[in-house]
Amino acid sequence: MDLTGAPHSVSSPDREPQPGPKLVRETRFSSWTPQGNKQSNLQVLFEERVKLLLHWFDLWTDSQRKRLLQALLGRCTKAQLKHCRNLLNDTVPVTRLDFTAVLPRCLSLYIMSFLSPRELCGAAQVSWHWRVLAEQDCLWAGRCIKRGWFLPYAPRDKEFGAWRNHYVSCISTLDRLSPQEAIATTLLYESFCFLVLSNIKLLVKLSFVLTCKRVTSHQLF
Repeated sequence: MDLTGAPHSVSSPDREPQPGPKLVRETRFSSWTPQGNKQSNLQVLFEERVKLLLHWFDLWTDSQRKRLLQALLGRCTKAQLKHCRNLLNDTVPVTRLDFTAVLPRCLSLYIMSFLSPRELCGAAQVSWHWRVLAEQDCLWAGRCIKRGWFLPYAPRDKEFGAWRNHYVSCISTLDRLSPQEAIATTLLYESFCFLVLSNIKLLVKLSFVLTCKRVTSHQLF
């Protein structure tokens, strides 16, 4: 028996092999196409790109994120910027606001005009912008002139804080009294005023008497 020959099929000699079913190749096309579903296709593509961008955003550094945000805001319209502002107000509500950065300069100076000189000096230490406002001549010139402290020279155009420096120099040369000395000075001043008023009353009475005598003397003659 030859076991090395080519393989052969075993079939009965009286039965002929039947041919198999005929294979027909067919190409079936899907009913979904990008042109037929353009909106849904764009939405799916948008969602995929957003997920990819967020994935990259999570991997970037802080400086890279800020650079991307700056580039995006530079391409936004006014309506989109307002939408971003509303989102920021809801996410990070404003609890403190620098009125000098919001109000006009004239209104900021008007508000600062109600501060005392010591308070103005404290406000000048907040920031450089506050210092520029707190040392304006319009806030210090009236305080100096009210006390008779006039500048011995005319300030130059670009000179800054001339009246404020003059006020500080004048106030530093004043004599400071202790509380006891201030009370004693006040009492002395009040007693002096009382004596002056009493003398004025005496002078008024004396002048009235003299006037009456003159009138009677004129009537006699």
